[in-house]
Amino acid sequence: MERDLKYILLVSVVFAVAGCSGSESPGGTGGVAGSGGSGASDGGGGAAGAGGGAGAERGDPGTPALNELDTTPHYAVVSSDFSSSSIAMLDEGFDIIDDSWLSSGTTYPGLVATLSGDVVLPTRQEDGSSFAVIDRFLTDVVTQFFVPSGNLNGQVRTHGDIGDSGFSSNPQDVIFVAAGSAWVPRYDSNFDPDAPADNQGNDLFEIDPSDMTATGGRIDLSSLNTTAPVGGGPAPIEVEVFARPSRGVLIESTIVVGLDRISAAFDAAGPGMVAVVDLQDGSVEGTELEGLASCGRVVPIPGATNKVAAACAGFSNPFNDDAQLRASSGIAVLDVTDGVATVERVWRVSSDEGSERAVNALVALDAQRVLAVANGNFVDTSDALYEVDLTTGAQSRVHVSAGSFTIGVSAWDPESEMLYVPDAAANAVIELAWDGNGFSEVGSTEIAPGLALPPTQVYLLN
Repeated sequence: MERDLKYILLVSVVFAVAGCSGSESPGGTGGVAGSGGSGASDGGGGAAGAGGGAGAERGDPGTPALNELDTTPHYAVVSSDFSSSSIAMLDEGFDIIDDSWLSSGTTYPGLVATLSGDVVLPTRQEDGSSFAVIDRFLTDVVTQFFVPSGNLNGQVRTHGDIGDSGFSSNPQDVIFVAAGSAWVPRYDSNFDPDAPADNQGNDLFEIDPSDMTATGGRIDLSSLNTTAPVGGGPAPIEVEVFARPSRGVLIESTIVVGLDRISAAFDAAGPGMVAVVDLQDGSVEGTELEGLASCGRVVPIPGATNKVAAACAGFSNPFNDDAQLRASSGIAVLDVTDGVATVERVWRVSSDEGSERAVNALVALDAQRVLAVANGNFVDTSDALYEVDLTTGAQSRVHVSAGSFTIGVSAWDPESEMLYVPDAAANAVIELAWDGNGFSEVGSTEIAPGLALPPTQVYLLN
């Protein structure tokens, strides 16, 4: 459910034209491709933060906001119906500390905005004493709290003053680098060629997590834009395809961020690619994943600090063409050494006609095995979570849901060897244990059943 849930909110309408399958992102900039490798540029001041205030220092207790938790949380569960959201906090044993610690009904001074229905958490939190939340399309804010106190550190918009332009920067992740630096992939592009740098999008946008303000830093990714044909026949139309950065991972001084590379109308896609960004000089390189498309989800690999896994959900036009989707779907593992990304292995759905298209909601178990969801079709198949061996292509079914697009983003804890799978059809998080040979269900947890918001994402916190 990875494309997860991510833009099912916006793209439920646009997909009818586009033909994209599931990843974790939803714009485009009609302008000329940027000069990649130009480094981080001055963003013209950026957006002001709120809450912690300028001058707040890491370790400051912040502004009283949420209920104090009894203990530091180990897991978080996001529940959403794509209109409203709620976040529950759980301890190391997956017992609930607070079943709705933060929700769309939460209001207090210092907030620019409350939670919408399009909420995700960072791939990795900054540390064990803080908790950041990303509110994406049309809300465009990152909020950070201290835990377990519940105090607000601050909230920052991921663009400047947009007037009545309607532009949404659509932040997708927060990649924490240092006490005063974190980078936010901005998925959407601004079609106004005269927009200031902090309102352009299609880039990495820097914020200072110590006081939750924009620094003015920006790394343009438009050098990774391309073109692709739309329409068949003898004269297809070439349209611009935008990088559309989504989820990313920091490896030493390099950020690897997945790119969906889709056009403004979601009717064309470029070749699969991840962006490799050198934070020392701001240079940008693209590593192509040949034959694949829509590679927006990049995740860390437990026990392999210099490797990432990238899920390519595939693309089709017309919408949901199974042959096109299978031909362009797969999962890659990349090694990142000294700032250079090398494709180590690729599993392609098309390599075995009997393979399920398990590429959504990717979670890495190790450098060879991953977990991913094959979505149902609302007719005669339902969602299933699979363990996939990327070397042999072998697939083992881990969990089957009763619905389609109901299994969300799971959390795998390599220390406890527990897997937590959000299943909206069951309105619960399914708990599975690894026994050395496979996963077996050992329980389930309902999250705030009175709210009637199904669980969609589970996160292992730092």
